[in-house]
Amino acid sequence: MATALMALVMVAILQVLSAGLQAQDAVQRRTYALLVANKVLQQYSIQESLTRGRHQGREGPFTYQVQITPQYRVSHKIWDFEVICYHLQVSVSWEERGRAKTLALQTLRSMCRRKKS
Repeated sequence: MATALMALVMVAILQVLSAGLQAQDAVQRRTYALLVANKVLQQYSIQESLTRGRHQGREGPFTYQVQITPQYRVSHKIWDFEVICYHLQVSVSWEERGRAKTLALQTLRSMCRRKKS
């Protein structure tokens, strides 16, 4: 009787430990995906000029897609420059235990440049 009870307790403990390890792995993957998304956003944010459209890439087990969309443009007839605001969105995807996971970050980036003549 005691052996059967100990076996049940051990099975329960192993299940709890297994669930804890799976949760820890999921958190680590999500954290890494967040770091990848942040890195990609920073890379696009420091560029001298941005091109409207979609850009794709891969880092390790993660694939990412960057969407760049101009939001508005401000200029004045006296100024010889204009301010352009872009919306940058990065979506990072990966597979976890047979299921597709996605994480998205977005930001706005303003750029100042000379008007086209």
